[in-house]
Amino acid sequence: MRTKQKNKIRKSTKYIGSFISILLLITSFISLLKNISNENVKTRTREIYNYTNKFSYDYNVNIIDNKYIKQNEEKDESIAYVTDLIDTTDLTLNYQYIADKDANLKYTYSVIGRMQAVYTKDGEEQKIIDEQETILDEQTKEVSGREININETLNLDLKDKNQLLEDFEQELGMSITAKYDVILKVNVQTNVEENQIDVNYEPVVKINLAEKTTKITGENNKEEKQFISDEYSVNGAKNIFVVILDIILIIMSVTILRYILRARTTNRVKNEFRQELNRILKLCQDKIVQISTKPHDLPENVVHVKDFGEIFKVSEELFKPILYYFDNEKQEAWFSVMTGNTTYRYILKG
Repeated sequence: MRTKQKNKIRKSTKYIGSFISILLLITSFISLLKNISNENVKTRTREIYNYTNKFSYDYNVNIIDNKYIKQNEEKDESIAYVTDLIDTTDLTLNYQYIADKDANLKYTYSVIGRMQAVYTKDGEEQKIIDEQETILDEQTKEVSGREININETLNLDLKDKNQLLEDFEQELGMSITAKYDVILKVNVQTNVEENQIDVNYEPVVKINLAEKTTKITGENNKEEKQFISDEYSVNGAKNIFVVILDIILIIMSVTILRYILRARTTNRVKNEFRQELNRILKLCQDKIVQISTKPHDLPENVVHVKDFGEIFKVSEELFKPILYYFDNEKQEAWFSVMTGNTTYRYILKG
């Protein structure tokens, strides 16, 4: 009866193969569980709407008839106006709302005036006046489309406020810093894909108060773009192909691992001695004569050389063959070239 021979495998191959098989088995098993049990619900975000707020203002300062300064037809924003010579100021506010798609737009707007005054004590600003008034009552409108335009021209008379603050400083002996803010308050409401959108926008124009000169400042030609996004869930279908692939990889991993664990380990170390011997025999096969009897020469007649190349040179120069004897017990290869009583020898040791 014939005995079944057990498979052999190198130890390094066994370790590497076992590691790869176990790693592949674990990875495939986790992937399989994930694809079978997980509903693959993912949350995604998409842009559903965007809009832009645009604001600009223009003004014209009306000067009281005087012998010092004439009414300037061309406005120069770098010029400051003498406060006591200002009669009224025509301030035009321009607002534009631009969206990327049509919708029903409900909007309200109003203009508020706010007077603030601060007193500085020991380097700390202390607010002492903060009063608010309505310049333009709230307006309510509704349009269908993607654009809103608001243009309002206001005639501001701040002489009474300047006089009030001057009297305050003189009577109470306090030096204050004051300003008057003109605030356009805009609210836009719309509904896009069942998402309620509420936009509040409040640009400000500032006017100096209680100073010898007055300047009008603010963020002119301002533009802001906003994006509205919506989150939604996606139920991904189970990937049948990935499930099948995971099962195949698991079966392969188990099969390979089983084979490796059952195989007998062998240590096949590269034999450099054999490789070198075979190289010499193949390279010099025309010059080498193999003998079966180990040479027994007198020690004084033997010249030992350091490498096989020297033996090869001697053989070439003397036109002599290279005698080769292999000592199986000591695992040594003897190469000899004999001339007269002298023997040149190189021994390749295992």
